[in-house]
Amino acid sequence: MKRQVKAILLMIIASVVLLAIVLTAGALVHRCERPLTDRDFRSTPLLWKVTDAEGHELYLFGTIHVGDDRNDEALSNLSPYLDKCDALAVEFDMVAYQQNAGTMMQMMSQYVLTDGTTIEDHMPADLYSRAYALVEEAGLMPGMMKNYNLAMWAQLVQSAAIMTHCELDSGKAMDLMLINRAYEKQMPVLEVESAAFQMGLLNSFDEETYLWQIRSTIDNLDLYGASIEALYSLWLSGNQDTFWGAVAADADADDTGAYNTALIDERNVNMAEKAKEYLASGKTVFFAVGAAHMANETGIVQLLTDAGYTVERIVY
Repeated sequence: MKRQVKAILLMIIASVVLLAIVLTAGALVHRCERPLTDRDFRSTPLLWKVTDAEGHELYLFGTIHVGDDRNDEALSNLSPYLDKCDALAVEFDMVAYQQNAGTMMQMMSQYVLTDGTTIEDHMPADLYSRAYALVEEAGLMPGMMKNYNLAMWAQLVQSAAIMTHCELDSGKAMDLMLINRAYEKQMPVLEVESAAFQMGLLNSFDEETYLWQIRSTIDNLDLYGASIEALYSLWLSGNQDTFWGAVAADADADDTGAYNTALIDERNVNMAEKAKEYLASGKTVFFAVGAAHMANETGIVQLLTDAGYTVERIVY
């Protein structure tokens, strides 16, 4: 897998907000139905139980923010553990976010250009032409987005690539399915971060970073969908070594290091602190955030292990 594609895919397993933006923009979400018999493994994504010195428990689960009908099986397999919990914790409650149009528009206003320019003034003409065509193909109404900045366009282009070149969809994302199930069971939904935090973070990088994201996505469209689908299959299989190896970021790379540090490593520290708070509360929480936040030596699993908590892999 090309390094450019690998770096872009981290957003799919680290941050949910770009998919929520597309959903609230009124896009038609691609629905796919894939037989459950086209593989030789059960859908059992990685799951851990964390226990503190007082015996309080928390479940750690890493999500990918796209999916297909195989997530129905995965959710069914997770249900015995979810049912043991007093609350669900996610990056942010995207269901509540989508239902609050006023808050959504207020937060999206930070992406609007206010200096009299349009997106065409911030993107090379050839790249803008290709980005416009891709976003239009996905049905995301690019003509209405000309007053939005490069940060928004980077998210639009990545979302459009998923919608046009991938047999997965955001409507079947596990985090969304978990939230909907929590509502059905009248289980409290806690926010580890917030939509406002994620939108601010994704709007905090320099223009060169967003131009790199847009160009890398468009230049690698042929690999994009297949790479996401391969990563999703690895996630479903619950093979820790292969999945963690696939999502490991090259933190020393000049073109992605600072971005990956802000998107993954720094947030991992804050997420681990939230997990500790939930444990100290005495309530059992099902803690579900992007799978990249669990992985490798800077992930939440390792951070909690290093902090002295008992972290056990659950094979289910």
